[in-house]
Amino acid sequence: MKRTFIQTVQNAFRLLWKDIKDIKWAIIVVIAYFVLAKNYLYSLCPMVVITGFPCPGCGLTRAGVRLLRLDFAGAFQIHPFIYPIVVCLGILGWNRYIRNRRMGTGLKLLSAIICILMILFYIWRMVCYFPQEPPMSYYGRNLLRFFHKAVY
Repeated sequence: MKRTFIQTVQNAFRLLWKDIKDIKWAIIVVIAYFVLAKNYLYSLCPMVVITGFPCPGCGLTRAGVRLLRLDFAGAFQIHPFIYPIVVCLGILGWNRYIRNRRMGTGLKLLSAIICILMILFYIWRMVCYFPQEPPMSYYGRNLLRFFHKAVY
């Protein structure tokens, strides 16, 4: 039996709501972290807070905000991997909520390739831009430096 558009949308929202309820504690912890980090820390990135060094994903949030503001060139300039990540998330959402399928092997492989390429891009950015250009900056007020000074 074919589903109508309304049935498809209703099923998608039901499944999305079920997924949200299943991971509600993870969502609550992430929101709490972001609220605390925004108010009390100098960065939202846990790696920056702990080590002072940027992570491979540093800049993705700003790139995502620029993408939502339809500043496509600015989003690409901040972090070019925003586009493959959005495509991956779109495919995942389409398969999960519209087609009612789990993440396939191809999407897992694509996600792994994107992660590997992001790490290689991170290494390249660290070599070329660290520590001059944000987000490839070193933050001296990190936890490792604080504890190192406290011990020695």
